[in-house]
Amino acid sequence: MAFDPFTDAAIADPYPQYAELRARDPVHWSEKLRAWILFRHDDVAAAFRDDARFSADRRKAVRPSREGLAQDGSTGLRTISSDPPECLAVRALLNACLVPGVRAIAPRIEAIVEELLDRMDGQHEVDLVADFAYALPIRVIADLLDVPEPDRARFQDLSRTVARGMDRFYGGAEAATGLREMGAYFLGLVVERKSAPGEDLVSRLLEAEHQGDRLSDLEVVAMCTALVFGGHETTANLIGTGMLALLRNPRALDRLREEPKIAPSAIEELLRYESPPQFMSRVVGQDHALRGRTLRTGESVLLGIGAANRDRAAFDDPDRLDVARTPNPHLAFGLGTHFCPGAQLSRLEARAAIPALVQRFPRLRLGGDPVWRRTMILRGLERLPVLVG
Repeated sequence: MAFDPFTDAAIADPYPQYAELRARDPVHWSEKLRAWILFRHDDVAAAFRDDARFSADRRKAVRPSREGLAQDGSTGLRTISSDPPECLAVRALLNACLVPGVRAIAPRIEAIVEELLDRMDGQHEVDLVADFAYALPIRVIADLLDVPEPDRARFQDLSRTVARGMDRFYGGAEAATGLREMGAYFLGLVVERKSAPGEDLVSRLLEAEHQGDRLSDLEVVAMCTALVFGGHETTANLIGTGMLALLRNPRALDRLREEPKIAPSAIEELLRYESPPQFMSRVVGQDHALRGRTLRTGESVLLGIGAANRDRAAFDDPDRLDVARTPNPHLAFGLGTHFCPGAQLSRLEARAAIPALVQRFPRLRLGGDPVWRRTMILRGLERLPVLVG
């Protein structure tokens, strides 16, 4: 069978197609996407842990050389997606700066949530995506980076543009333009913070040191660009799709409202049930066989996170939303070397936002049909109309 994630049925509910491929062709070659796709939990988990066979560095994919790249795709710029050992120092520097920043911003997250809920109070119908799910994380990441208020709406627009480009394997002209615009902005911000450092994350990244190693200016730019996109887009999708899942499962919603202590497990279940990243891109690093298929060096691979997180071999009754599920070995943030560095921040925001929303508005209900974005890599909503009164 051929995998087609862009039909109306697949956009609305991709999981039946995942289940069929998981059973019939779990290591699937997609001519449409020119990539291998892995659909089983054990295969996806193993691939996340195997940096040699499944490289996170997209520059190693087989493709014609481009201006500015050597034939092997190298640029000399270290990013969090570089392969070990190059990524290790970069990730250590990021974590050293990000972890204390996330701890410090926790009260601010709660305040932003309350402010957004106050704006919704007294209204009859709102778009939960625009008014809440997207509004929260862009303000949080912008606060971490100390981005001036007038620039924040533009970052939200650029983040959405880049997210759409993900479905063309970073090849869309609009996505490339968006990344360049973000990069140019942050380069100016880096120059500014070098001369007048503050307590923001940009300044901390510029000053950070790990075993004598420091980030270059361009590496800080790349880090900030990734944080704006990753820190905003995935968390917004988690809140939006998570709330839709709860509204479609009233018993789960009622239980979360009545038992606030289960909020942490509920967020983990929403990450599993509607994983914001449905796929993660890898490149075959070494020729090898997997379930009778031969994967060649340089070929693209999509690790099916959404499919893995509904695998009956790993989860009991995987299509049921169980807000108290334990254990819950979901793969929404990946595993191994390239585990998502923004996982702590995303969890913190969702744990503050979703329980507060369901507590504030006990009569919250769907106000119309949700509108899904026509993307497959990152699953998210364009609109989610809800009635709050």
